[in-house]
Amino acid sequence: MGDVLMNWYHEAERALDEIAIAVQEHRSLSLERLEILAGDVVSSLQHNDELVVQALAGPSGSTLITNLINVAILGTKVGIGLGYYGEELHRLALAGFVHDIGLFAVPKSLITKAGRLTQEERELIERHPELGYQVIEKCGPAYHWLAQLTLQAHERFNGQGYPNRLTGREISEIAQILGMVDVFDALVSERPYRRRLLPYEAVKELLVAERRTFPREILKALVEQFSVYPLGTTVRLTTGEVGTVAKVNSRYPLRPVVRMNDQQEYEGGGSCEIDLSCMPLVSITEILHPPVVGRIIFSEVPRKPAMSVAPTAVSDSFTSLLESLDAVVSTLQSAVDTKRTSLKPLDVGTDT
Repeated sequence: MGDVLMNWYHEAERALDEIAIAVQEHRSLSLERLEILAGDVVSSLQHNDELVVQALAGPSGSTLITNLINVAILGTKVGIGLGYYGEELHRLALAGFVHDIGLFAVPKSLITKAGRLTQEERELIERHPELGYQVIEKCGPAYHWLAQLTLQAHERFNGQGYPNRLTGREISEIAQILGMVDVFDALVSERPYRRRLLPYEAVKELLVAERRTFPREILKALVEQFSVYPLGTTVRLTTGEVGTVAKVNSRYPLRPVVRMNDQQEYEGGGSCEIDLSCMPLVSITEILHPPVVGRIIFSEVPRKPAMSVAPTAVSDSFTSLLESLDAVVSTLQSAVDTKRTSLKPLDVGTDT
């Protein structure tokens, strides 16, 4: 990243550090600097994706602070994918900066606790949206909308969120974008108890584990910005064959078109390409060569005549079948990986 970008990120960190101290000391806040930073995010992302690359690169610093910055950046990127513009997009960026501001009012020892939380501790943490709402409300009537988004950022489409267990369209779309991107950022960030996931791994996790937690159109917008299997990714199929992702199916992001790597040629000079959206019993089991972290988009690529035909309109039942099969494959692969880990030989020759 260039010096200008790094300086901007550090400036955002300093601004949020001051916000955190003000919350902890129960002082009134000024959101003017965050308003300016939100404008910077929108302007930058409308020209290029350098800030997205920075957010996905796992920047060092306070986990809470970097999460707020990253959610502002990544949430704005998803908003652009959904067609947001103008004041609406600026509001989304600003809301990203403050969506978890209530955590600054929670004891730090509780936030960083490595062990399992007690019921009382969990209830205290789940109060942070209300604490954030109270903090923003004190900034005046002009920010009432922002306080409401802060209150709803942890509500979930299926009613399994908090603090008010809202469901469906009771939750603001911007709040649902923030919630989804918050989970995504947590997955791509390092944690003491697990490695950070690469962006395509995090998207796949969201699609499999959280597909009923967030609206389909918002998940689709995330996938369109950070594809599960970016073009050029080398993958292994359940058949054992190895291929390269040649095209991404926006309707079925877990089922791209894969060009087989055996270089076999077919009639008409076309290479062998398999459209996994047309083959329910075949799916991807493993990423062999991950792509470089960066901007991932859905794009068409020139294709020779393929082995498969383009899918026509399909029924919801077929879509459900594909999603169910993908979930099963993911579960089985996780079980296999766990088994492999448990079967690793014990270290020998160490002191006992």
